[in-house]
Amino acid sequence: MKQDRPATELGEFLLATRLRRGMTQSRLAVRSGVSERTIRDLELGKVERPRKQTLLLLARALHMSPSDHLRLQSGGAVPATASQLPPGAASQLVGRDRVVSGLVELLTTGEQRWVSLVGIAGVGKSRVAAEVARALHDAVPDPVWWVDPGASPAPLPGTVADLVLGGVGPRLGELAALVGDTPAYLVVDDRVPARVADASLAELLSRCPRLRLLTTARVPSARPEAHTVSLRPLAARGDGPDSPATRLLVTRLRAQGQDRSFLVNDLRELCEALDGVPAALVAAATWFPLYPLPRLVEAARRDPFQLTTPAGPATRRVTGDLRAAVTTTIDGLRGTDLAVLTALAGTGRSTRDVAKDRGIPEQAVAAVLHRLLQAGLIRPTGVPGEFRALNLVRSLLIPRRVPHPRR
Repeated sequence: MKQDRPATELGEFLLATRLRRGMTQSRLAVRSGVSERTIRDLELGKVERPRKQTLLLLARALHMSPSDHLRLQSGGAVPATASQLPPGAASQLVGRDRVVSGLVELLTTGEQRWVSLVGIAGVGKSRVAAEVARALHDAVPDPVWWVDPGASPAPLPGTVADLVLGGVGPRLGELAALVGDTPAYLVVDDRVPARVADASLAELLSRCPRLRLLTTARVPSARPEAHTVSLRPLAARGDGPDSPATRLLVTRLRAQGQDRSFLVNDLRELCEALDGVPAALVAAATWFPLYPLPRLVEAARRDPFQLTTPAGPATRRVTGDLRAAVTTTIDGLRGTDLAVLTALAGTGRSTRDVAKDRGIPEQAVAAVLHRLLQAGLIRPTGVPGEFRALNLVRSLLIPRRVPHPRR
């Protein structure tokens, strides 16, 4: 039996937009006043000249942006080389202004054509990359292409995102021919690790001499073309009573209607116990209506992952499974890297301390520390030359059974 498939660009665009909004044809019919049969025929390409009023009703029901509405009216066509940007942000980006502006400057004026944004899971790489893509779009006349392998539904056929993701693999020949010598920016948020191979991206850069690339990853790339920029967790302490981590936490609490006053020191303690990792702070904020802040601080000190599973399913979709993600990164370490990280699971230690304890040459330990710092798995202790693993990492390296906090 032959399966119905969209036959026109308009049909493909309407179908993709409806699925992105999570609507069935029948629900869209109810919301728009357009019959379900008409919607089905439009998506299947059976309507040659749709009425403008019909398209207007559908655009309103689907809450289309002005640009998408214009695209719908023009038959769904979109140039493959037009900018393709990430969805609008649902909340303000806290504490990352300098990072965003620095990345934009590096990509537009720096010598490096490939910048790799690296950091531990939950640190906000995807959010920063999306902000950079939007900032680039406003700052340069060249096209900016956003590619998210974890997005749903699939990208529109023929677009840059579709060519990068491909079916079995990237269609590099088609993409290189499309880009050619055109100056452009490609932002690949690889939240599905290794979905887009580094070797494929390096080949694309070699074939497109004016293309610049920003990628996100949990560990540094082995490719020499990739210039690593480490995204660190938010600082939990500032010069005054404010800090990026506490500011993010308070912002999330206010968004939930939590207008109570909290002791600044307690907020700082919680932020430090959670390493200032944004996803962990967002998840922790959902527990405030259930437990007093001192009890949450105590629980986070024992096992920070007690608070990284949000109390509500809506937030859970945003933060993901942080424990599983960090565990995957640690499981990917081998040999010396894992040995050095394990040595830093206790108190702060210097390069010389670790080398002596593990019987590893000091120069090799220094190289490992550099990689672990880039991946965001360790941090300086404040004592010159000393480092320790993040609390999130330590809790996985030193397993302990801790009961959930009780009222």
